[in-house]
Amino acid sequence: MKYILEARDLYFTYPDGTPALKGASLAVEEGKRVAILGPNGAGKTTLFLHFNGILRPQKGKVLYAGKEVQYDRRFLKQLRREVGIVFQDPDSQLFSASVFQEVSFGPMNLGLPKEEVARLVEEAMEATEISALRDKPTHLLSYGQKKRVCLAGVLAMKPRVLICDEPTAGLDPKYARQSMELFDRLHQRGTTIILATHDVDLAYSWADYAYFMEGGKVVGEGLPQEVFRDTRLLESCNLTRPWLVEFFELLCSQKVLPEDSSPPRNREELVQLFLAV
Repeated sequence: MKYILEARDLYFTYPDGTPALKGASLAVEEGKRVAILGPNGAGKTTLFLHFNGILRPQKGKVLYAGKEVQYDRRFLKQLRREVGIVFQDPDSQLFSASVFQEVSFGPMNLGLPKEEVARLVEEAMEATEISALRDKPTHLLSYGQKKRVCLAGVLAMKPRVLICDEPTAGLDPKYARQSMELFDRLHQRGTTIILATHDVDLAYSWADYAYFMEGGKVVGEGLPQEVFRDTRLLESCNLTRPWLVEFFELLCSQKVLPEDSSPPRNREELVQLFLAV
């Protein structure tokens, strides 16, 4: 099994004395879709900041592609090119005057030829459906547009790993669906996708593997169809069970479905279970 990112017993406390990570350990398999869930303050964002070297652990270590992260300029430049982060609040990430300038910032800093930069920017804007906004000032964008511009800016770097913190928060259903469809297309091309989310229904249906954090630690992990049935674990992270899991278990308890049925991961699988009865 090949891991693209690993956190080994990470500890980190912010300068104001707030402890954020207290021995967090997890490993992300390359090419997988991974969901990380937990309440606010669980340490998810702090963990992400360690994954591309913005923060350095006070104890423990981070590995990328099997190599321990080094905190020199050369290593970090390559790491941040290959591990892209899209933060929950787009205003914390946007700083250029126009959409085109924002999306081109990363590729320009790589020292690529202008023609190559233009191609990467156009591809990223097309993928995120913001081409029509190319000349618009970033401060005039809607919240949803800002989130897509931030995503385009990371995609223009052609990352090997894409990390998104609450990517669908604040989006209307249409843009939320489009975002998830884009993540699936990226995954099909081989990109490792890591999402932090409070949306248990989204995580259950989408992820190949799920981690649960609470109090700066990883307190649970597993395949979605198994771990999302652990009521005690979900309650410890202030999460509810996905509606599909609740409905499935109700049907099993009422003998509508055989008790040895495999839990459905989406509506289509649920329908197939009914048709097979």
